[in-house]
Amino acid sequence: MIRWKLSELMARHRIKGKDLADYLGISANSVSALKRAVLMPEIGGERWEQISEAINELSCLNEKCTPFDLVEYVPSKDRS
Repeated sequence: MIRWKLSELMARHRIKGKDLADYLGISANSVSALKRAVLMPEIGGERWEQISEAINELSCLNEKCTPFDLVEYVPSKDRS
C-alpha cells in the first residue's frame, strides 16, 4: 500500500489548511479531503509537485520537502 502523508507533513511544518488552499488556488474543503486520505489520492504529477513546493514555501522549518516525502510504501502482510 502507498500511504499518503500530507496531514503529517502539514503538522510537522505547521501549515494551516487554509494557507495551503490559498497557495494552491483550491478550496479549503479540497485540502481537507487531501489531508484525510490514507491511501495516495489520484492526483497528477503536477499537483504532487505543487503540494511539495507549497510546503517548502509555507514551512516554518528549514527542511525541504520533496514529492517522495508525501508517500510511504507499506508492504502488505503475507496472507498465506
